Amino acid sequence: MKTRIITAIVALIVFLPLLFLGGDYFKFTTFALGVMAMYEIVRMTFKETNIVVLSLSSLAGALFFLHSEVSSLLQYSIVYLILIGMLGTVVVTGHKIKLVEIGSIIFVTVYIFVGFYCLFMLRNLSLSHVAYLLLTIWFTDSFAYFGGMKFGKNKLSPNISPNKSIEGSVIGSVSSIAIALLFFFTTNIFSNLLVAIVVTLIVSVIGQFGDLIESAYKREYQVKDSSNLLPGHGGIFDRFDSVILSAPCLILLLSLF
Repeated sequence: MKTRIITAIVALIVFLPLLFLGGDYFKFTTFALGVMAMYEIVRMTFKETNIVVLSLSSLAGALFFLHSEVSSLLQYSIVYLILIGMLGTVVVTGHKIKLVEIGSIIFVTVYIFVGFYCLFMLRNLSLSHVAYLLLTIWFTDSFAYFGGMKFGKNKLSPNISPNKSIEGSVIGSVSSIAIALLFFFTTNIFSNLLVAIVVTLIVSVIGQFGDLIESAYKREYQVKDSSNLLPGHGGIFDRFDSVILSAPCLILLLSLF
């Protein structure tokens, strides 16, 4: 418990100032988080740190974060070279690296960096948007945990996360309505209360889905935590699994409403 508390305090001391500063500071922060998450995923996938694959994945992430500053032709050229490099590792290693593993890395690279870039986009909208997303996820996770402990009887997804229950999931999402009310009455994110509640419930559910996706990835590669980068808390992928799927969802919902 002591380790968890110390890690959380240190992480907040580092993360919060960069979040408040926003702009390029937070852009670099979200990119760095994406690279660290990919480091964890590469280690889970290959049981070691494959520098070539990690570098190519990070380059793809950098290209995504800098897409507005790079010409279309150069973007297509770099993406093509990255794909050639990724696929080339299968041949160069004599098929020790499997094609299905490279396929997973390509997919997860997009998954991770799109998620973190959307978190950066939310910060560009306002600090309130990021606070809303993080609090919605935190409320959902916390109340789903305690609600599941007290009322959980029916397993949500026993083959992926046996400790999660349907009752806990519902309690977690319903509790997030408190965040919808808070931000509706204190910010200008939402102009309609019904929209605020509907959007929040959707984001809450998608966040829980993101948590299950990360659990499924870890279960496939038989690891407990994505890494120990955050002692007592696991890794970056563990801490941001809900955020990286719900951030793009929130961007989409805000554009629709």
